[in-house]
Amino acid sequence: MIPQITVQLYSVRDLAKQDYAGTIRAIAETGFGCVETAGYPGSSAKDAAKLFSELGIKAPTAHIGLPIGEKKNAIIEEALMMGHKYLITGCPPKFQEHYTSLDNVKAMADLYCEAAANVAPHGLQVGYHNHDWDLAVVEGRRAYQLFLEKTPETVLYEADVFWVARAGLDPAAFIQEIGARGKVLHFKDGIVSNQAAFKEAETESGKIMVSDAIPFRAAGTGQVNLIAASKAVRHAEYIAVELDSFEGDMMQAIKDSYRYLTTHQIAQGTK
Repeated sequence: MIPQITVQLYSVRDLAKQDYAGTIRAIAETGFGCVETAGYPGSSAKDAAKLFSELGIKAPTAHIGLPIGEKKNAIIEEALMMGHKYLITGCPPKFQEHYTSLDNVKAMADLYCEAAANVAPHGLQVGYHNHDWDLAVVEGRRAYQLFLEKTPETVLYEADVFWVARAGLDPAAFIQEIGARGKVLHFKDGIVSNQAAFKEAETESGKIMVSDAIPFRAAGTGQVNLIAASKAVRHAEYIAVELDSFEGDMMQAIKDSYRYLTTHQIAQGTK
């Protein structure tokens, strides 16, 4: 079955701050039956849940904190209210600190194992979203492979194909490697050869990477072979549109991405 198309709402964070309801309505009108939340700029989880219900869209996946420690119950309660199934971290708790040694990678994997055990009784799963720096070689090993080795298959791996390609790996082979963990994938496009320097920055929702240039493009207009990557998809339930940033009309880029992915039957929407 063709995966459902969704959109990572981090892409429209600036628009949402100005008009959250209007932004979500425009996304729904494009044909998205699903969205992937990443906080609620200009709104709240409670108000967003009501809006989603009115528009008939679902949020089966979310970029959200890891449900461990003192925030565990609040994260789980929000997830259940929003109807999430898969709770995915946009970045790991200690960000790039986890990748300074293999011991740190193992310690990070332990956190995801703990989180997976915390959410399992609620019918939820946790997952990891990659960038390029977390695909690097650490002490002679690909860090992500150690993470996969030290976590059960119930811990998902949301492969972002742009970052996979930027790390010098083949997106199709990567999707095959993660196998059944790839229930949610980001089919992001962009100029992979762009030499933008990405630096760590602190935001209200946590740490992110920001660049001195904008390499991201609408699906089908960059250097990532999305069609080849799609042929490796076997387990995906959802394929997400995402642009971290864009030089131009972000909503139009999202619409163009929707059209490309649905026209090529990489994912399906409501229109």
